[in-house]
Amino acid sequence: MTARPAERDTLSRSQQRRRDDIVEAALKIFDRDGFEGARIDDVAAEAGIAKGTVYLYFENKEALFEGVVRDVVKPAVDAVERTAENEHMSASERLEAQVTLIGERLGKGSMKILLRLMIAEGPRHDNLRDFYFREVVEPGMAAIRKSLADGEASGEFRPGTADIHPQVLAGAPMMGAIWRILFQELAPLDIDSLLDDHLRTVLAGLRDRS
Repeated sequence: MTARPAERDTLSRSQQRRRDDIVEAALKIFDRDGFEGARIDDVAAEAGIAKGTVYLYFENKEALFEGVVRDVVKPAVDAVERTAENEHMSASERLEAQVTLIGERLGKGSMKILLRLMIAEGPRHDNLRDFYFREVVEPGMAAIRKSLADGEASGEFRPGTADIHPQVLAGAPMMGAIWRILFQELAPLDIDSLLDDHLRTVLAGLRDRS
């Protein structure tokens, strides 16, 4: 397991900017060459810095990848977790917000790049796969599970809801992301409409007591 790099809030503003430049450059190189083919030399060249500067912030390529994931994906995961704790929202509203957030971000921009990387290279790199699961997938699923359980506890959802796999809620966002990666040019998919259909169907089932 690699050492965790210095947290952003322990860095000066200039160090934070330098770290951001490194992460942005790393994402471009990972997208271009994959994790296996990416080289710290190329990341440094893309960022316009010396190779040794990268190592001041990240111990090795694996730690650099972890830094990219934390910067790109963790804010979305944190938002999903905060939504699960929002007592001013009903369980239905929480699930709608969580699924919409995942669906809107997962298949776009930087998160799209990382998802494609994990699908392609995760099976060959156990450490990367385990890190992504621990930092992204597991807390995201736990947050959805909490919304389901709270809905059952409050009587908003039918009995047994807490036992439903959270992957059921995440299925449409994941399908939409994969569709964007593979098939969007062949058969454009309206992701917002997909998410609306999914939420309407699932929430109706959760509320159905017949």
